[in-house]
Amino acid sequence: MTNTTHTREKDLVRYFIIIYWSLFWLLNVADKIIGGAHLLFVGRDRFAQVERFFDSIGLENPVFANIALVITAGLEIFALVFFVGALYYHLTKNRESTRSWFLVGVGFSLATFTFFSIGDQVFGDHFELLEHGLFWFIALLSWVVFTGLDRIPLPNQVGVTAKQRNAFLAATIVSALVITASIFYHNHTSFVERTQAVAVEQITEDTYKIQFPFLAGSTAFENSLEKFLSENPTLHIDNIYTAPKPLRLGKSDGLIIYIQTVSKQ
Repeated sequence: MTNTTHTREKDLVRYFIIIYWSLFWLLNVADKIIGGAHLLFVGRDRFAQVERFFDSIGLENPVFANIALVITAGLEIFALVFFVGALYYHLTKNRESTRSWFLVGVGFSLATFTFFSIGDQVFGDHFELLEHGLFWFIALLSWVVFTGLDRIPLPNQVGVTAKQRNAFLAATIVSALVITASIFYHNHTSFVERTQAVAVEQITEDTYKIQFPFLAGSTAFENSLEKFLSENPTLHIDNIYTAPKPLRLGKSDGLIIYIQTVSKQ
């Protein structure tokens, strides 16, 4: 196998690394911009999540959550810009610029995961701390691999045959079709949860509970109350409340509300 073939294979690995990080930060930025459930995309309400974190340490003013999200979004956008720039220069065969832009992108990635890890430690979210710590090391490893590929000798017998390339392409196409079909299927079967009324569960003589699914929005809340009143014409809603604040600080995406009723008779 010639050195030209080896170079082509190493460049292909670099493409995969750059494309991975470009898509990673693109989806993270989209998740910040697109909150809630939308057609074929479900974004998490990051403001509510971060606000709960600050509430847990006694900082209830939403300005703290806003500042944290602005810093986070800025780091992620800069990381995305530099990885996309690295991809452009890699496509144009400008190795020095590719290396420089990729280095800055990795730097912003490390800064972002460091910022996240500090927050995870402050707020006591050890699961997120593990996740962000792993991504920190993956970003660092990406730089090591990206820059060290040229120093890794490849034996002549190592290569990708046409049969292997075709098999990989076929597997990629099949995977993409399956994933796309699953997204459309989930959208068809579960998207109605945004507005669909939720069944009410009676827990005491005068108290009822509604546990909303992840996709449910304000319309689902309103429809659920309307359905409850239509099914219970003799009852009047006296109070609606959620769990006490200390119990709402856990990582729960679905809202649970309690309805206190009195008889109209």
